[in-house]
Amino acid sequence: MCGVAGLVAPRLQAAEVRRRLAAMVRAERHRGPDGAGIYTPCGASFGLGNCRLAVRDCSPAGFMPMRSSCGRISLTYNGEVYNAPALRSELAERGCTFESRSDSEVILRGYSVWGRDVVRRLSGIFAFAILDERRGAGDATLLLARDPLGVKPLYYTHGEHGFAFASELRALRASGLIGGDVDPAAIVAFLLLGSVPDPVTIYQDAMALEPGNTLEIGVPACQGDGPQTYWTLPTNPDEEPVPDDLPWRIRELLEDAVRSQLVSDVPLGAFLSGGLDSSAVVALMRQATAGPIRTCSIAFEEPGYGEQTFARAVVNQVGAEHHERVISRYDFERELDRVFDCMDQPTVDGVNTYFVSQTARQAGLSVALSGLGGDELFAGYRSTFAGVPRFLAATQLLHALPFGNRAAALALESSPRGAAWAKATDALRREPSPTSAYLARRGVFAPSEIHALVGDVIWHGALRRFDPIQHLRTRSGADDFGSRPEAWVSRTELATYTCNQLLRDTDVMSMAHSLEVRVPLLDQRLVDAVLRLPRGIQSAARPKQLLLAAVGDLLPSAIRRRDKQGFVFPFDRWLRRGGCRSLRAQALEGSTAPVISPRESARTWLLHEQGKVHWSRPWSLFVLQQWLVRHIGAHA
Repeated sequence: MCGVAGLVAPRLQAAEVRRRLAAMVRAERHRGPDGAGIYTPCGASFGLGNCRLAVRDCSPAGFMPMRSSCGRISLTYNGEVYNAPALRSELAERGCTFESRSDSEVILRGYSVWGRDVVRRLSGIFAFAILDERRGAGDATLLLARDPLGVKPLYYTHGEHGFAFASELRALRASGLIGGDVDPAAIVAFLLLGSVPDPVTIYQDAMALEPGNTLEIGVPACQGDGPQTYWTLPTNPDEEPVPDDLPWRIRELLEDAVRSQLVSDVPLGAFLSGGLDSSAVVALMRQATAGPIRTCSIAFEEPGYGEQTFARAVVNQVGAEHHERVISRYDFERELDRVFDCMDQPTVDGVNTYFVSQTARQAGLSVALSGLGGDELFAGYRSTFAGVPRFLAATQLLHALPFGNRAAALALESSPRGAAWAKATDALRREPSPTSAYLARRGVFAPSEIHALVGDVIWHGALRRFDPIQHLRTRSGADDFGSRPEAWVSRTELATYTCNQLLRDTDVMSMAHSLEVRVPLLDQRLVDAVLRLPRGIQSAARPKQLLLAAVGDLLPSAIRRRDKQGFVFPFDRWLRRGGCRSLRAQALEGSTAPVISPRESARTWLLHEQGKVHWSRPWSLFVLQQWLVRHIGAHA
């Protein structure tokens, strides 16, 4: 893994372009401590930068930015291409020669043969940019690409002063092409969803290239047609009869995904929480290799949290070298400043990945496999996969009754738990739809609550740029369950929550520790196969039944029989009175971010103290406050 950067600034001298590129690379050097470099054509006002975390071919032959032997094509790249060996053989048959064993060079040579269609041939996780100097520096193109599921991030800015891109927003800030103006849409979206959704970013002048997209511009003119989609999540289920050997077919896809992701020239291991997903990945690792396996997990002092007993059962079965770390409230508070420094954008998640990545790196690992994505692909949460259809059915019934929805909304508003029911109240005021039901089940704050938190200026400014219902509708592919409600929920989970929160946080927090994380349960072929299954194969009533049918025989009986338990930190206890007092003090003693109403913030903390709202509400306000103070206030 690496950090990528690039700059096209026609108004700047070549020396200034190089200086700014160097600053961009320094800003994300934690992503690639094994080497850094920049490339700018002689006298040109554009160039590429890279900081490298060497995983495959750690020799200087894998150095980036990488240039073709003819000097026409240059590449900066972050990721892993798992089918690189097959592509290398195909390209060799076409006459290509290779100077390294890196997958970076496979992309470079592939582009020389297939052009921008090379992206359709890649199986892996990636974000890259290719500079093609067709007839010299005066006539070049810059092609950006991001992997189908959005595992690796890619941000850019395109304005009157030029074009820049990077793996992290902090590097875009270092380019000098964007300022510190916060986008009101990002504030509202964060409070609504717990993260800032692509393509919006926290900064007004920056955008995220969405998953499965490319972006090509002319250089140095900075002209282009905007992002182009090359892959989307499938929306049409297969109509063929379900094969009797379906579990075995899924098993083969899982085995291939894990086997292909074990390729590494540096120490590799796995995150192991003790849940079904990570346990399945570790068990499949044992099937794929007879060599040593290293696993890492975190546990807590508080009873009822953590899954160390189940993790140890898997460790004993596969014979892994296990590294377990107990996280105390003191550890959490001590590391919190560093956690917020690492956050590239506000998020309610990421703390768990920060600690397990730190543990993995301290154990000597440079690469770790994760079970991320299993819940979202295999219908793991009843609260979402069953809750969304049930909520939709209830709102449809109330809307069909004369004044039914209005009466229900008024009853909820007047109830003692009005704040806890605000999302349901708002949903009853909208036309019933899957997206509205999903928002009511998955959202952090309700729209009416956010309006009260941020005030009229931010609220109305946000609505001019961000419509949450339209955002969800676009990413789900439709606003209709069709024949498979669980497939609709899965697509929406993968396109929003998984991409914008789980994957982004995993990337940021793991790369903060110079650790590469791979996600075999989000292999593109596996996702395609599962989302195309006919109705009835997956059911919210039987979470992850298909995954269990595919790999259950590899797992300890304790894992097969256990109930679903989400992996969360003891935030609920830590944020209450008697828990992390310093957090409450910072939130309530005058340091609240100016975008949030102090009165509404205090009310949220009080409701949590009374057990009336989920811990994610006060935590999200605290995260937003801390992020703005550290990342915006420092530059004010």
